[in-house]
Amino acid sequence: MTATQERRPRPDGTPAERPARPPRVRGALFDRMFVPVVLLALVVYLSATNDAFFSRINVTNVLMQASILAIVSFGATFVIMGGQLDLSMGTGSALISVIGATVMVDSGSILLGVGVCLLSGLVLGLVNGLVVTALQVPSFIATLGTMIICAGVALALTDGGVVSGLPAGFRSIATGRLLGLPLLVWATAVVFLLLWWLQRQTVFGYQVLAVGGNAEASRLSGVPVARVRLLVFVLSGVATAVAALALLVRVQSGQPNANGTLALEAIAAVVVGGTSLNGGRGSVVRTLWGVLLIAVLRNGLDLSGISEDYKQVVLGVVFILAASVDFLRRRLVRDRSRVRGGAAHARPVPGPETGPALEDGAPSAPPPSVAAVPPPR
Repeated sequence: MTATQERRPRPDGTPAERPARPPRVRGALFDRMFVPVVLLALVVYLSATNDAFFSRINVTNVLMQASILAIVSFGATFVIMGGQLDLSMGTGSALISVIGATVMVDSGSILLGVGVCLLSGLVLGLVNGLVVTALQVPSFIATLGTMIICAGVALALTDGGVVSGLPAGFRSIATGRLLGLPLLVWATAVVFLLLWWLQRQTVFGYQVLAVGGNAEASRLSGVPVARVRLLVFVLSGVATAVAALALLVRVQSGQPNANGTLALEAIAAVVVGGTSLNGGRGSVVRTLWGVLLIAVLRNGLDLSGISEDYKQVVLGVVFILAASVDFLRRRLVRDRSRVRGGAAHARPVPGPETGPALEDGAPSAPPPSVAAVPPPR
């Protein structure tokens, strides 16, 4: 029975029961609403146990703390959707902040410093992408190497110190507000909207999902796999540069030791939000939920007075759970579908066999298989 068909009454005159929702739809709904429901429960708990949680100052602090993580995570979403990893975001943002601060202090020009930061992020992403695509180095190893390089260069440029004395005009950005919210929060919202549009409204966004879901099938269907992988690293590098500028706004200095665990936190936020570590599935909307969950959890630990040592333990547990939550979510959805609807109606798990899935768990058309390509004559 379809939505347009009328439900005919039973022979005894009683109305017919509403048809049950297909297991596939229930599984997709559960998958889409899991993180928002957990976030809502956490907010309700913190609101009930701490009166300061919903204060204007604390809400602003949560948004400010989440801004840098959100910007980096939005860029990391494209890398992970494409089936890759980028570990250089944390130390890369620290290095770029040091370079930008040095240029601003020496030249006195804010625009020049911003331009150098963006160019540095572009170069970082280009180096990562070329090492992965041209030299065929696994992304984990390639970006691990650039992560170590960035940390060493940042310390070498500053001798372990900080770069302070930024122009007064740049310092005023930190205190600027629009409609009661800091400018940094609005900048994060702009980045989110731009990357959401890039993923949902452009061919490139669908190519990233296709390459992450099945690179070989995408290559056979004409998708430039190497170029797509290169561009996702470039995009991540630019997002890292924007996060470095946000760091400069917050701390008003270039700090070589900042953001040491930012890459891990970004990957955790992306995966907790629902993007698959295997690639081919995810969205920046899901990543936004993951970022808010981690930011609220961190804020709740601060308000609870938990020491920094135990706070790191809790966050470490969250990172471990983030690495397994994708597998657990997909297995739970698959098992629920099989139990309630049978194997014939089970929701297909996105992957190399079924192709990528679009935002909110809606599967896209599977990519062409090798068998679909006509054999050479």
